[in-house]
Amino acid sequence: MKLTSLFFCIILILSSCSDTPEADRTDISITDDVAFYEKTQLIYSVRIENTNYQLYENLVCVAPDTTNNPTHTESCSTESLSLYKNGVFQTDFLNDVLSIDRGFIIESSNSVYVSEIRSDEKMTLLQFDLDFTSAPGFQVVSFLQLQEHTIKQSDICQIAGSFISENGEIKGEGWAGYFAYELPFNFTERSDMLHLELDTLKIPRINDFYILKVKEGAKFPPNACELDIIIDPFGDTPLATKTVTLDPNTEVTLLVMAVEDPIQSDFYFKNWVKIRVSGQEGWIESGADLMKLGCYPAG
Repeated sequence: MKLTSLFFCIILILSSCSDTPEADRTDISITDDVAFYEKTQLIYSVRIENTNYQLYENLVCVAPDTTNNPTHTESCSTESLSLYKNGVFQTDFLNDVLSIDRGFIIESSNSVYVSEIRSDEKMTLLQFDLDFTSAPGFQVVSFLQLQEHTIKQSDICQIAGSFISENGEIKGEGWAGYFAYELPFNFTERSDMLHLELDTLKIPRINDFYILKVKEGAKFPPNACELDIIIDPFGDTPLATKTVTLDPNTEVTLLVMAVEDPIQSDFYFKNWVKIRVSGQEGWIESGADLMKLGCYPAG
């Protein structure tokens, strides 16, 4: 057999064993006089032992009308992600949360950002930030764990605040409406799924309340005033109070927040905040008191 014929056979065999998508495809469709085309692009690849994984983003784009608007820019929305193993399709995912009516793509779109949480020669853990229309201040993520012979997806995780990757672990920074607080999370695996769950074993408790540490709790009151604080609402004399004097030069430290539900912990629900003022400690429980300390509601 000639060398050229042998080379052609090798190429034919390799192409028949792989169904990796084209890096870019332009299948034009028309909806309500608007032209769309689909595009697939490689966004991540990794080798784990003897296995290569490739992650593709599937987008639908509005075909720009360069005739009437030469400067029109491309508008695309992510519809799903596709995972390939050694060039062979494995699964599509996130299509249930990213699917969007094509008629709305001109006005809004969905995006996905991928980042490594941790990676070594045996395992890679990826985080997907889902950027789509949602309430301000919320972060929506999903995770994918890749090993040589195992693929595990997570469910959709949402937080009023943000998830923070630190030393290969995920921590939560919740938002109470006036300040941020810490939330410990950990990963569990069951039923071939990966789950990011609040680790309540790491959260101290007083009676029925979880005690959450406030982040960046130093505040300065905007005006001079007096503030009644409760000495110990969880003790034998829960109504005992004392009065502290505040002024703009007085540093007030928010120490912890006590909540009945660590997930639903904004101030539409009953919460307590422990503060320190001039060496004295006590608790407050209202948004009005927080504003006296220099905390303001924000989304």
